[in-house]
This record gives sequence, C-alpha cells and structure tokens, in this order.
Amino acid sequence: MVMKRRGLTAGTRSWPGRIVRRLLPRSLTLRGKLLLSYLTIIILATALIGYFSYLKATQIVEEQVSVTFKQALQQAAINITYRLEEVENVSELILMHPQLQLILKRERSGYGDTTTVQLLNDFQDLISIVTNLENNRNIYRIRIFVSGDSLYSRESNNIFRMKDLDGALMKQLMDSDGHILWKSTYEQEYLPRNRLEVISMFRTMNDLQNLRSVIAVVAIDIQENVLNSVFKEVNFSENGAIFVYNNGERITSFASEAISEFDEHDVMEKISQADHTEDMPIIRLGETDFFTILQKVEYNGWEIAALVPVREIRAKNRIIGEYTGYIGLLVIGLATLSAILLANRLTRGLRTLVLHMQDVKQGNYGEAIQVTGNDEISGLQSQYNSMVLRIKELVDTVYLIGVRKQAAELTALESQIKPHFLYNTLDTLKWMGIRIKADHIVSLVDSLSRFFRIGLNRGQELTAVVSELNHVQAFMNIQEIRYAGKLHYYCEVDSELLSRRITKLILQPIVENAVLHGIQQKEDHSGTVIVRVQTDDDHLVFTVIDDGVGMTRKQQEVLLREDRGGGYGVKNVHQRIRLYYGEKYGVECYSRPGIGTCIRIRLPLAMNELHGSGRLHV
Repeated sequence: MVMKRRGLTAGTRSWPGRIVRRLLPRSLTLRGKLLLSYLTIIILATALIGYFSYLKATQIVEEQVSVTFKQALQQAAINITYRLEEVENVSELILMHPQLQLILKRERSGYGDTTTVQLLNDFQDLISIVTNLENNRNIYRIRIFVSGDSLYSRESNNIFRMKDLDGALMKQLMDSDGHILWKSTYEQEYLPRNRLEVISMFRTMNDLQNLRSVIAVVAIDIQENVLNSVFKEVNFSENGAIFVYNNGERITSFASEAISEFDEHDVMEKISQADHTEDMPIIRLGETDFFTILQKVEYNGWEIAALVPVREIRAKNRIIGEYTGYIGLLVIGLATLSAILLANRLTRGLRTLVLHMQDVKQGNYGEAIQVTGNDEISGLQSQYNSMVLRIKELVDTVYLIGVRKQAAELTALESQIKPHFLYNTLDTLKWMGIRIKADHIVSLVDSLSRFFRIGLNRGQELTAVVSELNHVQAFMNIQEIRYAGKLHYYCEVDSELLSRRITKLILQPIVENAVLHGIQQKEDHSGTVIVRVQTDDDHLVFTVIDDGVGMTRKQQEVLLREDRGGGYGVKNVHQRIRLYYGEKYGVECYSRPGIGTCIRIRLPLAMNELHGSGRLHV
C-alpha cells in the first residue's frame, strides 16, 4: 500500500512537466526551450489581456457613438417638429382668415354682374394675404386651389383651380375630414419655369358658416433643403443617410452617393424590417452593412432613421486595436529581451561547452575551458577538460598511426592502377599490328586507346564538346570495325560550339544505347546514327538520332527510370545532368516503333569556354 501511494503521488506531481516536455520540440537547445517557454507564457498573457481590452474598448466606443447619434437625432427631431408646427400655425391662420373666407366664397359663387374693379380688388387682396404669410422662413410657397372659375384662378403661381388637383389626392383630402395631409418629396413647377423639390402640406378650407362646405384647398410648400439643412448640422457620416418617413413611406431623405444608388423602396423596407428592440440594429444594402439609429418625431407620427456604415464606426475600433497591438508588441519585445538575457545567463556555460565539443568533433583540440563558478555546469566543464586531454593523447598515439598506415596503402594501390600502364600496353599492341600490317587491328587499338584516354579525362569532371564528340567517334570506329561496315555515323556541329565546357560522358552512353538497343535489334543489324550539336535560345542541345527498331510509349517512360542492360545508360546520364545543372535540364526521348529514336540532351548555353580552340578528330 505504501509503494502504491508513493507512486501515485510522484505521478501526480510530475504530470505538468511531462506535458511541457511533450510540447517543446526535441531539436531545440536548452536555451531555445527556455526562451520558447518564457515567450509562450508572455505572448499568451499579452494576447489575452490585449484581446479582452480591445473588446471592452470597442464596446464602450460603440455605446458612446450610439448615445451621441441618438442625442443628435433627438435635437434634429425637435428642430423638425418646430419647423412643421410653424407651418401648421400658418395654415391655421389661412383657414381662419375672415377676409380670405369672404374672397373665396365670392370666387366660388362667381362674380356675375359684379364690376371688374371688385374682381381685381379681391385678387390683389388675395395675393397680399398669401404674400404676407409666405414671409415665414420655412415656407417657400403658399398655393390656394379655388373652387370657382374666376379669371385669376389661372394665375398658376399662388392661385390654382381645385379641379386641376390630382384626383387621388383630392379624394384623400375629402376623406381626411379637414385633417392635414402631407405629400412627400416631389418636383413642383412654379412660374417662370421654376422646378423645385418640395414637401407639401395640404388642407381643405371649409366655410366657417357651413363647415361641410369646402371652398378651397390650401397647399403650403416647404423646400426639401429646409429639412435637409437640419440633417447637415447633425453631420452623421459622409457615406451614410438620414430618412424621414411616416408609416413606412419616405417623406424626405438626406443620403450620400453610396446609398442614393439603392432603390428607395428597398431601403425603406430594410429599415422597417430592422429589429427595433436593438440599440443599433444592422441592415445590409448591397455588400455594405449599416448601423440603424431610430428616433421618433413628436409630430404626426413621423420617424427618423439614420444609416451609418459599420466600417466607418469600427474604423475607430481598428485604431484602438492597432494601439493595443503596438502596446502588446512593445510588452512582448521588452519581455523577450529580458527572457533572452536570462536564458543567456543560465545557459552561457553550456553553450561554451558545446562550442568546444564542436571543435573537438572537427579535430581541433584547442584551449581548455575556463571554469568559473561552483555549480553543476562548472563541474561538467572540469570533467570535459580532463576528457579532452585524454582524447588528445589517444589520437596522438593511436589514430595518427592508423591514418598514416591507410595513406600508405592507398598510395600503393594508386600506383598499381595508374592509367599510363594501360596506354603503354595499347601502344605496344598498335606497333605490333603495324609491323604485321594488320590495319584493322591498328585502327581498333588506336580507337580504343583514344576512347579510354578521353573517357578518363585526367580525372576532371568537365570537358570540351570537341572531346566528347571525339569520344563518340572513337566508340563508333570500334563498332564499325566490329560490325563490318554496317554502321554509318554522321556528326553535325557548329565549330563555335566545340570549345564549350560540359560535364563528361553524357553523349557516348546515348550513342551506345542507339547502337546496341536500336540498330543491332534490327534483322540486318545495319543502320545510321546522327549526332547534332546546336543552340536553342539559351540552351546547348545534343541530338542523337538512329533508325533502329524504336520504342513504344511505355518503353520511353521506363527509359529514364531504368537503364537497359544494367550498364551506364540514359538514366545515369539524365541524373548526372540534373544534379550538375539543375532540374530543368536533362534527357528527352522521342521514338516510334519501327522507325527510330531521337534522344535530346539539353544543357545551359552560358558556360565558360575552354582555353584554346577545339579540333574534332574523325
């Protein structure tokens, strides 16, 4: 029981450490792990504090914006109410004006035998009354639609005929029982040819002695700019709008170009569908979201809706976010600097030890580590100094002896395989052939000697194009002798390309494949090999063409992955070119069964030329 309890306690205490060890990458140094641990804690703490601070700040900003906009709309509603009540008061004066009542009743009855003087006096008095009432700053024009057909009823500036009113409007007025009827913004024409956007208040004017009798209709026109001037003072948004509406029907609006492009009916429908229980409901017009601030007007049930782009309000939030981010970065930077200094101090001794161990790994036994302090790292450094000293002694007595022995064995082996022994032997065979006048043997030995000499290239990786072509020529000379003249070889090359430097042994294996797997597979074992060297844009292109048996598509696909015959073939050449010049260079294969094969090798043209002029041996 005691053992189990101890095990449980130890496991419980160590689980955070196991989690931390699993989270940290194993490839990190101790210093890196310390830095990563510190920075993780710092970044998480700073990010959480910054994030929640940003959320709270943006919430406060939006609440303040909402309060500010509502206060501005309340003031606008008060101003509009005041102006409308002024207009309504003027209409009351018109309806109750006794002289105007007499004039309009005479006009309705017709003047008959009344003198023209009376008619002119009534007209002048009528115009005078209307003109005096028009002096109100909110009123642009007062229009009176008379019920009779007197001469001045066609004045068409202040006096109009009632029967010229729109039928639907007239019916609404009659059904309103003397109440006010507002007509939303429309275009009205005045003399002389003056057309303005106005909002009009219509009222029927009844005979005060017989209230059921309508003697005229009064229209008081207010320029739309009069109400819009109230909204301009609010200065909501350059890309927003303010709508005044009643029962879902727009009365007037002050909109930016960004909103004026939308259909008015759709905008009003979106406003009416907004959740009015929210503080600032959001509606979408096109691809843009708008905050909606609603305010009732204490007049005739009118309402005001202000639309402000969400991005415009949240631009301020973005500024807060940027400042929060800058402060967070500053905190992280200062904390990172502190973490680096602390990690450096804790791991300085270990890093010194690692650097000395790397020097020892490379065979450099430098000075001993200067041990400072009395902690565990200092003890480790002291033990390391003793170990290095012992290793140095062992290297001096054992390792160097082994290296010298190996070098001596390599030197002996190298002396046995030097190529000049092979060349001397081939040269001896050549002279023996000359003595017995065996021309074919002389040519064969001479070609073989050239083949080996060019192929070895004195151990150098790069060679000239001319050397590579001479290597191919030597190989073809040997094959022509071997196959008794059934092979034909042609070489086409621009003399300017002969001195170009290329990697060696890339052309001869291709030609050998053409002979062995192309031409020699034919029934008569005869054929032609053509080698061309030319330029194509910035490429140096080698083309090997044979009229052998050709290959199927499947064989072509396998060609660059597997060498036929297990020798030094196309696959090896392709891989060496790509390793030396890059992935976009290499070998390309085009072939048709029964016709032949074309192998194309692409190398970069921009290579240094060899010193001296190349000469092609045929």
